[in-house]
Amino acid sequence: MRISCSSLFLWDYGIEDIIEILVEAGIENVEFWAETPEFWRKRHEAGAVKYLRDAISVLTERCTVHAPILDLNASSYNEHVCEATIKEGQWAIDLTRKLDASVLTIHPGSRTVHRPPTPEDWDRFYHYLTVITRYANDAGVTLALENLTPRVQSMCHIPSQMAEVLEKYPDLMMTLDIPHALQVDIDNALEFISELGERIVNVHIGDVHNGTPHFPGHIARNPETATVLGKLNRSGYDGDLTIEIDDKLLTGHQSRSDKVSLLVNEKKYLMQVLSH
Repeated sequence: MRISCSSLFLWDYGIEDIIEILVEAGIENVEFWAETPEFWRKRHEAGAVKYLRDAISVLTERCTVHAPILDLNASSYNEHVCEATIKEGQWAIDLTRKLDASVLTIHPGSRTVHRPPTPEDWDRFYHYLTVITRYANDAGVTLALENLTPRVQSMCHIPSQMAEVLEKYPDLMMTLDIPHALQVDIDNALEFISELGERIVNVHIGDVHNGTPHFPGHIARNPETATVLGKLNRSGYDGDLTIEIDDKLLTGHQSRSDKVSLLVNEKKYLMQVLSH
């Protein structure tokens, strides 16, 4: 597995600084979050994508990309939000193609209110998937649907729901978010691997602390996370293992050197777990 990191962890930094930090920490790849502020504000300017591609090429030739998700929802009750989600999904597919990235991670829909999704909510989500999977196929881009944190309004946070969606869309792959899956329980996380392992092309790794996901694993040292990583390793998965840490869960200000140190320790911890 190749150790990657989500640029979301370095949200406050410019693109070149993000790459420099990852290089300094010995991280091998990046999952570029499309809404990273420096890029997002200039994304339609001439040369913005080339600048991003050139910066990333210092680190890797095959990054992964995370599609825009802020303010968006493929199953929104508001038809204008649904339309915007499709348009941004298509834009993200074009970006992924231009970067020659290996995977584009997308999110499932969710019901607009805090109630279980209705058949109409699922229909809107399926319409979104029909449009963008066709667009991705034409562009030669691999789409991967992420399992999200379990909430009453969420879709695809359990293996049976994810399996049903992936059965409908044979070309759609999966991004396994381990801490999201562990928020249900360890059996939920293990079942994603045993039932859908062949469709997993990207993995988000972090830990769960006090019920909240994306805490540094080397600090939490949760044995359940180690168990899931062990099963993933034995399954033959050989894609990216993408560190996704929410820096807001850490106390105090984190300097640049603090973030480098944290990533060094996180990678060391992951390599130790995978070697057992």
